[in-house]
Amino acid sequence: MSGILLSPKVNRLLFKLTRKKSIVISIISIILLTGLIIILSLTPLKTQQEKINASLIRQLTSSYQLRLKPKCDRFTSYKQDSNNYWQYYGYDDYDIKLTQNELLNLLNINDNQELELTKIHEYLLNFYLTEKNPIFNNYNELYNNYYTNDVNLNGIVYVSGKDYYWLTIISIKYIRDVLRDKTTPIEIFIPYYDKSDDLICSKINSVFKNIHCSYFSHYLSVNTIKKFKGYQYKSLALLLSRFTNVLYLDSDNILIESPINLFKSEKFLNHGMISWPDFWKRSTNPIYYKTSGLEPIISVVSSTPSVESGEILINKKTHIKTLLLSYYYNLFGPDYFYPLFSQGFPGEGDKETFYLASRVINEGSFLITGTKTKIVGYINNFNNQFFGQSILQRNPDNFNKFSFFHCNYPKLQIDKLDKSYFYDDLESNNRRRSWQIIRDAKKDNNGGGLIPLKKGIKIDLELKIWEIMFELLDKDFNGFELFESSSNSDNLVKIKENIFFLKNQGSLIL
Repeated sequence: MSGILLSPKVNRLLFKLTRKKSIVISIISIILLTGLIIILSLTPLKTQQEKINASLIRQLTSSYQLRLKPKCDRFTSYKQDSNNYWQYYGYDDYDIKLTQNELLNLLNINDNQELELTKIHEYLLNFYLTEKNPIFNNYNELYNNYYTNDVNLNGIVYVSGKDYYWLTIISIKYIRDVLRDKTTPIEIFIPYYDKSDDLICSKINSVFKNIHCSYFSHYLSVNTIKKFKGYQYKSLALLLSRFTNVLYLDSDNILIESPINLFKSEKFLNHGMISWPDFWKRSTNPIYYKTSGLEPIISVVSSTPSVESGEILINKKTHIKTLLLSYYYNLFGPDYFYPLFSQGFPGEGDKETFYLASRVINEGSFLITGTKTKIVGYINNFNNQFFGQSILQRNPDNFNKFSFFHCNYPKLQIDKLDKSYFYDDLESNNRRRSWQIIRDAKKDNNGGGLIPLKKGIKIDLELKIWEIMFELLDKDFNGFELFESSSNSDNLVKIKENIFFLKNQGSLIL
C-alpha cells in the first residue's frame, strides 16, 4: 500500500472513516470501563479478603489449567479388576496380600504417563509452590494479612446446595442446639448463586445466627464452576474459606462433640492438620510415591489406612502449600489423581488428596491409625443380616471418645426415605431402629465386638436427631418449604411416626 498514490479525495475520505472509527472505539472503551466500574462496585464480595481470594483463585486456576494440565492419556485402563482386592484396614486374613507389587498391577500406567507425573511434581515443587511464583507469594501475603487471630480464627465449613440443604441444616442444628455452641462461625459454600439459594440462606441465618453463605460462582466464572463435580468442590471451599482454622464437614456428618475441643486438640495444635481413616487399606499406586518424591517414605505412607474425608481439620496458615497442591490434585482429579490414589477402591474421589498433599509438602499432618474404624447399623430381624449405615470417627486425643457420626448411607433426606428404611420386612410390618449397634466394618470371626450405640456414645442419638428434624419442620422452618417433591407437613407425619416408635417399642432394643 505504501507504494500506491491515492487521490486527495480518497485520502480525505479515509481520514474521515479513520477518525469516526477512533471515536467509536473511544466511546466503546468508555462504556466498557464504566460498566466494569459499576460491576466492581456491585460485586457481592464485600470484604477485601474475599476480593483478593477471588483474584488469586482465578489466577491459580488459570495457571494450573493453561500450564500444568497433564499432557498424557487419562488413567482409565486397568490390568485387573480392583474389586477383587478390596480389603479392610486392620485385617490380614485375606488370601491375597495387598503388597506394593499387587497395587502396582491394578491401574495401567505407561512410561509416558509416569514421566508426565514426574514433570508435573517437579514444576509444582520447584516453582509453582515456591517464592519464585508471584501467585504463591500473593497467597502468602493474603494469609499473613488476613488470616490472623481475630473473630475468624476458628470456623466450620460445609459445601451444600439444593439437594443437601436439609442435611446441612440438621448438622448445624445439632451443633447449635444439642452441643450448645452458638458462637463458632459457619460458612456454607454453594456452587451457583440464585434467588432461591439466597432466600434459604437468609432463612438459615435467621434461625441459627452467625452463618454465612458463599457462592463459588462469585469467585470463578460459571463456565469454570460447571466443569467441577461434587468431590472437587471441597478443596475449593478450603482455599476460599475466611477462617484460619477450618473444620470441614460433609453435609451428612453430625459433629457429636464440641468443635472447641477439636480446635484445642493437642494433635491439631502440634500438627496443624488432622485426617480421619476410612474402613479400607490404602490402595494408592506406588508410581505416585516415585513421581511425587515420597518414595523414601513409601513404607510409612503405604501402611496407613485410606482416608475418609467427610471431616478435615486444617490450619490454613501452616498448610498453605498443602491446600494449593490438593487443589491441583482435585482440579484434575477425576481423570488422573482420583484413580491414581484409590485405584477403584470404595469411595474413590477427593478423599486422599489432602493427606497425600500434606506428605508431599511435608507440612505435617496427623492421620488416626492403628485402630479399626467403627460402623453403625442394624441387624435385620427378618434374615439376621447386618446393614451398616453410618461411620463413627474418634477424637484424635482420646480414641475412646467419638467426635463424628457420618450418616452417609442412606442419607437422612426425609423426603426420599421410603417405607423400606423403617421396616425389616414390609409384609410383616416389622418396624426397626436403623442405628442399633457399633461394630467393626468387617465382623471378627468370633462374632464379638457388638456394642449398643447408646452405650458407646452415651446418648440415644437416633431419637435425638429425629426430634431435631421434628423441631426444624414444626418450629424453625414452619411456613418455609424446604423440599421440592413434598411439603413440610407431609414429612412431619413420617417424623412423628418414627419418634413415637423410638420412644416406645424401639427403645427396648437399646
